[in-house]
Amino acid sequence: MKVLIVEDHQDLLDIMQITLSSHKFIVDTATDGDTAFDKAKDNKYDLILLDLTLPGKSGFEIIAALRSMQIDTPILVVSGRAMVEDRIKALNLGADDYLLKDFSHQELLARVKSVIRRSKGDSKNIYTCGNLTVNLSDMVVRRGPQLIMLTKKEFILLTELIRRKGKTTPYEVLTQAAWGQSPEQVGSNKLNVHLRALRNKVDQGHSHKLIHTHRGFGYKLEDQS
Repeated sequence: MKVLIVEDHQDLLDIMQITLSSHKFIVDTATDGDTAFDKAKDNKYDLILLDLTLPGKSGFEIIAALRSMQIDTPILVVSGRAMVEDRIKALNLGADDYLLKDFSHQELLARVKSVIRRSKGDSKNIYTCGNLTVNLSDMVVRRGPQLIMLTKKEFILLTELIRRKGKTTPYEVLTQAAWGQSPEQVGSNKLNVHLRALRNKVDQGHSHKLIHTHRGFGYKLEDQS
């Protein structure tokens, strides 16, 4: 496995390089954004570990540029920027995961292996419907490159729908999964409110809709385009 580490702090770069090299990874490095971008577009890597704050191009700019060129090399952002807004921006631009810099060696290795495994389609916990992707392991939902932020109840409901893709999921199944109760106990209005919110987040701004109502029976997730 060949990885590119992009980090301008030499001590941290050395630590990451030693950690990955000791586990049989072939490691290439870059300490500025311009060099990193050139290497990323001209070479084939299994993973890019990318800092956000760099001399030259920023990590955000690198992610956006690579994705605009249809370069789909997995990107694990490794950053000291802990703001939720930074994480969301990086993921929306096309990063695959985000790791804060107070990581342990074990967590770094686990994240690296996880991102590479997912990129090769080895995970059994990734479901798709059209351009919707639901990663059950990481609780990450995307419609195309766009990250979708769901509440816990919305994620549970979407999980039930995508596991039965193309089939109607009965009201009873959805309410039991989300609330542990029957539709009579929960009330149909509560389920409908949550499904309406979920549908808005999944389908808003898209010409074809994925969540469909089967009145009197339940809901269906299906790509009818």
